Amino acid sequence: MAEHGAGARGLAAGCMIESAEGPVAMGDTPGKGFAVMTRLPSGGLGFRQLIKVTSAGPVPLVRVVLDSGHSVLAAADHPFYRHGMERVAARQLCAGDLLETAFHYREGYTPPDAVAPVPTCAIAVRSVEPAGDGEVLSGVVRDTHALFVTAGVLCGE
Repeated sequence: MAEHGAGARGLAAGCMIESAEGPVAMGDTPGKGFAVMTRLPSGGLGFRQLIKVTSAGPVPLVRVVLDSGHSVLAAADHPFYRHGMERVAARQLCAGDLLETAFHYREGYTPPDAVAPVPTCAIAVRSVEPAGDGEVLSGVVRDTHALFVTAGVLCGE
């Protein structure tokens, strides 16, 4: 759940997360119990309920910019998962870090309609930028304590 000060975690209200109903802004989740996409203990994908969503702040924020062109605005200490399920605070991510994704092509495959190289195993961090202070939201994802943001990467609840 969202915390104040050092160690605070959470996503900005406008950050889109993947739900069973499609992309949903984090700010639209309090009190609704959305089923969000997560990595199951088996390694597969599934949905678990996001509950007990609370807000905190202002807290230090960072903008994690991905090589896909998407970005995620999160608390500086919000957990992300590097490729291989290594948990790391957003502020500790570095350009070139590969992040855990919901989907990837098998090694060596290129989609027939691709006009540019397609990443096959992960989405890379382009940059991590300070983004001032602001409000964040966080909750509890039953069983897994992780969810996918619409940008395609796995992060903590």
